[in-house]
Amino acid sequence: MSATYQDADRKVFVLDGGFSSQISRHVGTTSDGDPLWTSRFLQTNPEDVVKTHLDFLRAGSDIISTNTYQASIGAFVKHLQVSPEEGSSLIKRAVALAKEARTKYLEECHSTLPTRNILIAGSVGPFGAALNDGSEYSGNYIDQTTAETIRNWHKPRIEALIESGVDILAFETIPGEKEALVLVNMLKEYPSTKAWISFSCKDDASLAHGEKFQEVAEKCWKANPEQLLAIGMNCCSPKIVANLIKNVGQLPIVTYPNSGEKYDPAIGWKDDHCKPLYTFVPEWLNLNVKYVGGCCRTYCEDISSIRKEKAFGISAHKKQYDNQIKLLIKENNDLREENLNLTFEITKLNRENGKLKDDNFSDYLSLMRERDARYTLYFENVALHLKLKELDGGKVYTVEDGQGDPVVLRIALDKCREQLSSNQSELTKMKEEYSETVPRREYDWLDTKYCDLQKQLHAIHAEYDELQNNHKRILAQKKSTEEELIECRERCSELERAGTPRPHWDICADFIGGGRERWWQLASGLSSRDKLRALLKELGPAAESEHLEYFDGLGLDPVIPPYLRYEGKVRNLRLSRREVSVVINDIWFSKMKHGQAMSMQDYVTKYFEHRYQQPSVRAEWAYNVCAGAEQMLDEPQVRLFWGVLHGQLSEDVYWGLRTHWLLLRDQLYRQSKDGETITIEEFEKTARNTFPLKSEVDIKNLMDVVKKQLKIKLNHNEINLDKLFHENEEGFDRVDLARELFRQRQIAQDKYIREVVAELGGRHVNRIVSVDNLKRAFAVIDPAINHIRMERYIRWAFSDQTSELSAICPLPLRTIVSRLATGDIERVGPRYKAKRRHYK
Repeated sequence: MSATYQDADRKVFVLDGGFSSQISRHVGTTSDGDPLWTSRFLQTNPEDVVKTHLDFLRAGSDIISTNTYQASIGAFVKHLQVSPEEGSSLIKRAVALAKEARTKYLEECHSTLPTRNILIAGSVGPFGAALNDGSEYSGNYIDQTTAETIRNWHKPRIEALIESGVDILAFETIPGEKEALVLVNMLKEYPSTKAWISFSCKDDASLAHGEKFQEVAEKCWKANPEQLLAIGMNCCSPKIVANLIKNVGQLPIVTYPNSGEKYDPAIGWKDDHCKPLYTFVPEWLNLNVKYVGGCCRTYCEDISSIRKEKAFGISAHKKQYDNQIKLLIKENNDLREENLNLTFEITKLNRENGKLKDDNFSDYLSLMRERDARYTLYFENVALHLKLKELDGGKVYTVEDGQGDPVVLRIALDKCREQLSSNQSELTKMKEEYSETVPRREYDWLDTKYCDLQKQLHAIHAEYDELQNNHKRILAQKKSTEEELIECRERCSELERAGTPRPHWDICADFIGGGRERWWQLASGLSSRDKLRALLKELGPAAESEHLEYFDGLGLDPVIPPYLRYEGKVRNLRLSRREVSVVINDIWFSKMKHGQAMSMQDYVTKYFEHRYQQPSVRAEWAYNVCAGAEQMLDEPQVRLFWGVLHGQLSEDVYWGLRTHWLLLRDQLYRQSKDGETITIEEFEKTARNTFPLKSEVDIKNLMDVVKKQLKIKLNHNEINLDKLFHENEEGFDRVDLARELFRQRQIAQDKYIREVVAELGGRHVNRIVSVDNLKRAFAVIDPAINHIRMERYIRWAFSDQTSELSAICPLPLRTIVSRLATGDIERVGPRYKAKRRHYK
C-alpha cells in the first residue's frame, strides 16, 4: 500500500462528497435511473472519473472512495455485454483511476503544499443497489434473500478491490442487520484488510429495515473489533446523525450524510432551507466522529468547508475546553479551601457541644438522685401514716392533712400524667389496628354468601363448557357437511360432463331433402346408430360406410406433407382421443431427445418411418393421427401441436410451457421439507417467487386449479407434489395445472403484443414497420429484455432467420402482429419509468 490508515498524528479523517453529484459537472448529465449508476463511466468517461477524484483531493479529502458503489460483475455482463473477466477488470480499473488521481495530486503538492497521506477506500454498496429499485432505502429484499446469496454476490467485487490494492474497504448504505453481519464476517477472510461499515437509516433510531441502530452497531463491533475502523451512517439527513450516535458509547464513528435536500420525483431535488453541512461538524466532533464527509448532493465546496471546520473547529474547541478546565480547577481549589475551613469550624463546634453535653449530664445525674430521694421519702411517709392508722384504731390520716410535701405531690402528679398519656397512646394504636376489622357476625354472613356465589359460578362454568363442546361439535359437523356438499357438486359436474343427452332427431328433418315427411320415412323404426348412418348417407357420399372404413390417399405430389404422401386406400383405425394424445406426447418426447433442430414436419416423417417399416402401416398411423388431431382441435394442447405441424405456430411455445412447468416443479421440490409434500402457503409463496410477473389473480387461479386437481378439502393444508406433477402417457400438458399455466401464458402474451402494437401506432394497421421501429417498441415496453431475445423476436416477426437485421425489409403492421401472435413472445421484466436515484 502506498499509504497507511495507521496515522498516529491524525484524529479526524475528511472523506470525499457525492461522487454522482460532482461527476455530473464533468460529463454534463446525471446517472439517475441507470442500472449501473456512475460505474458506467468507468467504460465511457474514465478521464472524468479521475477529474472528480482530483476535485475532492484538492478540496481537502484525506480518503477518496472508488467508483464501484453499484458495480458488480453480473451487472456489467448484463448491461455492458462484456465477459465476466472484463467485468472484473472494470472494477480493478476503478481502483487504478483513483490511484492515478492520488499520484497527480501528490505531484501537484510536491513543491507547494505539505505532503498528506491519501487513502483509497474500496466502495462496496449493498445487494439492494443492484436491484435498481431503491430497496437499499427500505431493506425490502432482506427477508426474501438468503445470507448465502448475499455473500456470493459480494465476494467477487471485494476480491477484485483487494487484489487491486485499496487501502481500506467501505461497506456503505447497508439497510439491515443480516447483510451487515455477512460483510463483517466475510472481512475475517482477509485478515490484513480493514474497513468501516455505514448504514442506511430511516429515522434517528432505526435502520431502513427496522432494526435498532445502537444494537446492530454493537453486534457488528463485537463480531470483528480487530478489523473494523468505525461504524456509522451515510446517505441520510444530517439532522438525525447526532441522535443516532449519542448512545453508542466510545465506538469510533463514520458519517457522510446527504446535503439535507429532499427528492421529489416530479420536480427533482428541493432545497428545504437546509443548513450547510459543515455547520453540523462541531457537534459531531464532540460525539467521537473520526471520519466525516458528504453523500448525495454534496460537492467539493462542501468538503472544503468541512476541512476548514475540522482544522479550525478542533483548535477552537480545544482552547474552549482548556479555559473551561482552568475555570473548573480554580473553582475546585476554592471549594477545597472552603471545605477545609468548614471542617475546622465543625471540629470546634463538636468540642464545644461535647463540653456542654458533659455539663448537662452532670446536672441531669444530680436531679435524678434528688428525684429518687424524694420518692423514697414520700413512700416512707405513706407507710408511717398507714401504721399510725392501725395504732389509733382506724382513724384516717391523709397525706394532704397539712403534712403533704408539695414537691412529692408534684412528682406524683407528673407520674400520673405520664401513665395517662401512655394509656391514651395505646388506646389510639389499638383503634388504628382494628379499624378495618370486620365483626364476626358480618364476616360469617359474607362468607356464606361467597360460598353460594361460588356454587353458582361453578354451575355456570359447567353449562358454558357444555355449550362450548356443543358449539365445537356443530362447527365440525358444518365443516363436514360443507366438504360433502363440495364433493357432491364436483361429482354432479363430472356427471354433467360425462352424461350424453338424448339427441333431438326431429331437428335433422330441417337438413334433409323432402323435409319432415321424408325423414320420418327414413328413420322410422331405426336405432340411434342406424338413424345416424341414414343421416350421414343423406348428407353426402363421404358418410357412406366405405368412406367411414377407409381414407383416400393424397398421392405423392411434393406439395403434400412427406408423412401423408401415399397412393391408395388407408384403413381407418378409429383412434380414441386418448390414443391420439399418447402419440402426440410421444412425438414431443422423442423430438426433445433426438430432433429439436429439425422442423416438426420433417421430424414427424422421421418418427413414423422409424416406428413403422411398412409404408401401408406408416400411412395408416399418419392419416389416423392427423384425422384424430383435426377432430380434437378443441383441446389447447392438440391445437398447439397442429399449429406447429403446419407452421402456423412457433415450436418454442411448447418448449416455453414445458420450461415453466419444470421450473415450478423444481422450485417446489426444493422448498419441500420431506421431498413429497408442501403447505398451501409455501406453494403460493414459491409460485410468486418463481413467476414474479404474475398478478394476484393469476396466483389465486393457480391455487384454485391445484385444489381442484388434488381435491383438497377445506381443513387440509398440504399438497402432495408427486400427485400434482404426475405425468401419464398423454403428457404433462394434459394436467389441469399445466393447462392453467398455458392459458395464463397466452393471455400474458396477448397483452404484451397489444402493448407493442400500441407503441408502434396500433390504429394504423397498414403502417409499414421497420426493424428499428420494432426494436424501439420492445425496448420501451420491456426495458429488461436482452439483445439476444429481442433479435429472436424480431426475426420471427419478419420471418427471416438468416439475413442481417439491417438488411431485413419492412413489413405492414398487420403482418407483424399476426406473426407475433403465433410465436413464443414473453415479457422479461416489468414495464417501469426511470426513477432518479439519490444514493452514494
